[in-house]
Amino acid sequence: MTIALPRFLASGLAVLALSANAATHEASIAVDFPDEVAGLAFAGRTEFPRKELGVNIGYQRSGLARGSVYIYNGGVKTIPTGAEAPAVRQHFAEVIQEVQQLQAAGKARISLHGSAAQTTTYAGCGPQFLWRGYDMELEDGTALTSYTYLTGLKNQYVKLRVSHQRGDDQGAKAAERFVQEIRKVVGGCR
Repeated sequence: MTIALPRFLASGLAVLALSANAATHEASIAVDFPDEVAGLAFAGRTEFPRKELGVNIGYQRSGLARGSVYIYNGGVKTIPTGAEAPAVRQHFAEVIQEVQQLQAAGKARISLHGSAAQTTTYAGCGPQFLWRGYDMELEDGTALTSYTYLTGLKNQYVKLRVSHQRGDDQGAKAAERFVQEIRKVVGGCR
């Protein structure tokens, strides 16, 4: 004999099962972020004091491999979806200028990779991103390779920052997997 659950109870149990591994929910883009992405464990969620600066959802693995997801609108009322819109491209240029300002402020030495931003060409579900890589040497001598990714989604900017120790091949692989997996998370892919 099977027991029939009321429809609302069955639906509620299904939602609980789907979100059982959710570390945090981000209402601005209606996404549940999991407790692990590409071998990087959820490291916390920071809500910035100014609403337009949004939130940071961090992931980390032992060593210095770190992935961060920033979701914000920067005070902009309308943000186009995707990576190719001129407004998203302009904002990405500003983001990269902010990275370069770390060097001007004496906080790090920065060496940008390539001559311009590129757009990802991942197959399957999930948004594409503008991206750029760079090497950083911090004041304390820590040498990192970092990547910044940006797309527009649900009237928000979604920016990824992924870093690992320079020369760490496992960190580089984890960084690439992180981007590929997080795009599926924010894209609502199953």
